[in-house]
Amino acid sequence: MEEKEILWGLTDADSMEEIREKAFALIGKIRFMPAATVNEGQPENRILDFNRLSDGNLYFMTSKGKPTYEQLCRRPQLVMNTLIDERYSLRLSAWVSETKDQAVWDEFFKLNPGTKEMYRKNFDIVALYKIDRGEGEIFHLYANERIRRLRFAFGGEEIRPMTYRITEECVGCGVCQENCVERAIHQKEDGKYYIKEMDCDDCGICYTKCPQADTALICRLKEKGET
Repeated sequence: MEEKEILWGLTDADSMEEIREKAFALIGKIRFMPAATVNEGQPENRILDFNRLSDGNLYFMTSKGKPTYEQLCRRPQLVMNTLIDERYSLRLSAWVSETKDQAVWDEFFKLNPGTKEMYRKNFDIVALYKIDRGEGEIFHLYANERIRRLRFAFGGEEIRPMTYRITEECVGCGVCQENCVERAIHQKEDGKYYIKEMDCDDCGICYTKCPQADTALICRLKEKGET
């Protein structure tokens, strides 16, 4: 497979905006995606229809009579994940806000005349939301279990960090590189190693093999006290 075909030609040399733009374009093309909210501490999932309008933003609607609306009022956050073309996937965790902008409403329902007709008996029950900020990832399993991933953030949010990282305590033994099945670990000029996140499966094999684990190679989950 040619390099340009991997992850739609995107690499870690591309800007955050370019990666976000590709993700938003994909969501706008797919439209119908599973989206989870939080319901009394538990995830609850449904399919929502995401429309990308002329301002470049993503919008979706729900009825104020549905549990989705109540859950978004309490915590206006969505987590989305979907498979694209068999070996591509897209994940997004986003914060949303209800919009009253009439121009947005007009454009949204011009694209969705059937939905407008569905709520004709009481249009006041409709709530229209905009995706404001968030973080996500596009992922490609492209050949022989090789992967490529790019994480992005927008609206002031931060990229979700990878689970494992090599620190300045690295002694340059190369054990991590020898055991990396994705060939994502490379040596720097000073002899120490680093993880190229774009190619990393975040699996943790390097961590289990590193003779200086927890000093030279760190697990973020342990730092946070999650393991």
